[in-house]
Amino acid sequence: MSDIALQQLDDAQAALIAALDAHDLDAIDAANSALATAVEGVRAVGGWRERPGLRDDLIRILRSAEAARGRVNALSDGNRRDFDKLISLGGTPRAWAYGRHGTIS
Repeated sequence: MSDIALQQLDDAQAALIAALDAHDLDAIDAANSALATAVEGVRAVGGWRERPGLRDDLIRILRSAEAARGRVNALSDGNRRDFDKLISLGGTPRAWAYGRHGTIS
């Protein structure tokens, strides 16, 4: 059971990375849902059986998660820069600051 859950998690992360690379919003949304389901599947595994290669699989999955995180950060940064450019076209560039309620204003 744990092997199936790990494979589903790995597949979901690969789908998310592909969707992020393609900049396909519908695919990103579907991949996020599949990833959430896969994470719940891994959490639900009651007993993990030790097997050769389990550690390697876990390391590979963690690296895949880090790759997805890096892509999300890069896309977020690009969006922020584009937003800043649009704001500067309207006049004075706006300085970002956190407001009283913890939101960016």
